[in-house]
Amino acid sequence: MDITPGAIVSIEITANPRSAAVLKTLQRVCAKDAATSKKHRTMKNKRPSWQDWIRGGRFWHHQMKTKPAATIERGKVYTVRASVDVIRDLKSAKNCVKVTPQ
Repeated sequence: MDITPGAIVSIEITANPRSAAVLKTLQRVCAKDAATSKKHRTMKNKRPSWQDWIRGGRFWHHQMKTKPAATIERGKVYTVRASVDVIRDLKSAKNCVKVTPQ
């Protein structure tokens, strides 16, 4: 994989990741895609962020979490800018992705 930092690359998921670490890495890298980050911002702004209720005379609260916006499935394509950390992460997941410079 010979990619220069700063280049725009296309990441195609060729196989489902077998380990949880690779899945988490690919979710982090693919979240940098413009459409995916916009989807995540929209989900985050629409969810109820803080839920309060009274139980036993005391206030209880729960902060909701947002699911990852990037779904890692075979055939999905994401476009990101290749920084040094993205290149390193893609090398660690090279058996699950096909990376092509644009």
